[in-house]
Amino acid sequence: MVFSRAGDVYAQSKAIFKPKAKAKTSCTVMRTKYTVSDQLVYRYGVVAGQNVATITSNRSDSQDVMTGLMAGLAAQVIWPKGFVFQPEVLFSKKGCMFADIGLTYAIDYVEVPIKAMYRLHISHVQPFVFAAPYAAYAFRLTQDGNVLNDDDYYTNQIKKFDYGIGVGGGFDVWKIQIAFKYSWGFAKIIDDAFPIRSKVFTFSAGFFL
Repeated sequence: MVFSRAGDVYAQSKAIFKPKAKAKTSCTVMRTKYTVSDQLVYRYGVVAGQNVATITSNRSDSQDVMTGLMAGLAAQVIWPKGFVFQPEVLFSKKGCMFADIGLTYAIDYVEVPIKAMYRLHISHVQPFVFAAPYAAYAFRLTQDGNVLNDDDYYTNQIKKFDYGIGVGGGFDVWKIQIAFKYSWGFAKIIDDAFPIRSKVFTFSAGFFL
């Protein structure tokens, strides 16, 4: 009877101090974390395209669209299940044409949009939609292609900072990205009695590595 109780006590103490289940659980958690982080994909590339821009205001002059270059660098962070984060640094020409008086005003910006994308995997073509808030800094104003150097006009009339949001879509195929975007500016870009803001449609192509 004494030996039997001692054996039971020894068996119970061995079961209590057995660490195998905890080690296995820890290993499983570590393996899961590694698998999720390992699925992130990073890509870098260049983008270029065309802006079709105008402004909105209540002035009597008739505003028409103007075209301008958009080009720059981009990066991508691709999450599992189709989510993509794509910040960009761009040169972007915006502005408008005043058809009644035959003048074209263009404002050159350094623009930083940040695209939040959702992408579908359909064979080799991956369509996507996105929203892209942006901030921009104006560094040059031109009239009919001629740079305006009037510091007083530039400083007091043209606002150097703009911000807004764009929405759009497109598709990725191989390393190439085709996209279109429509952007609304929220900032008042010209110091005027009327609210004057930019609106831009952009068509672009990108190449990513």
